[in-house]
This record gives sequence, structure tokens and C-alpha cells, in this order.
Amino acid sequence: MDQDPITRAIGYLSEAFETGNPLAPLPPEIAITTQDDAEEVAGGVLARLGFAPCGVRLVPAADGSLIAGPMLEARFLDDGAGLSLEIMRHGRASAALLGVLGAALDPEATTPPEIIAIHPALDVSASRYTQGPADRFAEIADLAGLGLLVLGKRRPMPEAPIRVALIEGDAKPKGILCDLRAAFEAAAAEARRLGGLPAGAVLVVAGLGAPVLGLKSGASVTARFTGLGKVSASVG
Repeated sequence: MDQDPITRAIGYLSEAFETGNPLAPLPPEIAITTQDDAEEVAGGVLARLGFAPCGVRLVPAADGSLIAGPMLEARFLDDGAGLSLEIMRHGRASAALLGVLGAALDPEATTPPEIIAIHPALDVSASRYTQGPADRFAEIADLAGLGLLVLGKRRPMPEAPIRVALIEGDAKPKGILCDLRAAFEAAAAEARRLGGLPAGAVLVVAGLGAPVLGLKSGASVTARFTGLGKVSASVG
């Protein structure tokens, strides 16, 4: 993609993110067709809006593949938060963990990330597109569907795998066993590919332990983590 279409795509997505107004599908002449172009557009949106990311988020895309994008501190909410479907267009929730880095992620290194603390979380993705993203490239350009992250209390990193369950309403599933270290290593690899992160930055791993849930008006959603507690949000 040459520079003019990228600049136009950045302008469209920046305006949609800033105003909250829905964005029609990008015109065919500026459609995003590669991951490199999608990530260039996402970086341009951050620069245009003056946003400084605090970390990297690895999340399931609408097509089920994993995509990486920025995490913004302004998008953190406390446990028990209320979510608005008007703001969370095409909203989807998944169980997630936020890890705090105790050491920088060097782009050239291959060692596991040093996670000094974690927070159980609900990752809530959204879309600036009226009809949702056309494909994973469009979603990556849209800051990987960045919505909100509802955070629970800070905890130490578990040594062993834990069970994670995503619950709608009063259901009581057993949960699925998750290898958290493997999940954070995958997120760290993406963060290194994107240029690395300093100590104190965060890695977010979403889509843990259960399918993603579409947000429904009046519903409550809870992510439960064995030994770490739970975090919940209500949908209005």
C-alpha cells in the first residue's frame, strides 16, 4: 500500500476512535491487505491521537486467530464496572490476565518475560466499523479491536497452570486448565516483534480458557481464575 492510502486510513480510523462515531467499511482503494500495512495504520492512529501505549495486548480476532495491538492505560476499569453497548459496538468479552513486566523485553532476546505481578481481567473488545471488521487486517488497524479492560486485584504470578472460566449470568462451569507462562511467552514474542517494551509495561493475554462471549444488554459476565479470584462486569 502506498503512503496516501495509509494516510487516509489513519484519518478515517482516528476520527472514528476519537468521536465514537461508526465507520463505514474502508473504500476498496484503501483496503488494508497485509499485516505490515495494518500495523502501520494502527501506529499512525496512536500517533495522530497522541496516545502512548503502556503495553501490548494479545487477543482473539473476530475470525478466531490471535492478533496483537496496543494497550492504553485510559482503557482500564475497576472490577464491577458497567459496560455500555452504545460504546462497545460489536462488543465481545473474554477472560484475560494483565502481567506487569519486571524487566524490559529486548527485541533481540528470547528468554521468557519476567512477570512480577498479574491482575485477573475481563477483556472487552469493540469495533469502530459499523458492520464489524471485514477481516483480521482491518481489525489490527483498528488497534486490534481495543475496547476496555476490567481489572481485578493484583496477585503474584502462579507457578502452575490454573483453571479459567468465562461465565455469563449464574452458570458454574468447571473452567479450562491454562498454561499462563506459555500465554505470556506468546504475548512477549509479539511485543518483541513490535519493538520491545520497558520494565513496568504490561502484557495482556486475552481469550483464556473459554470461548469469547458476545455482549448482551442486561447480562453480567464474570471471569473466574482458580487461586486468583474473579472479575465481573455488567452490560447496560
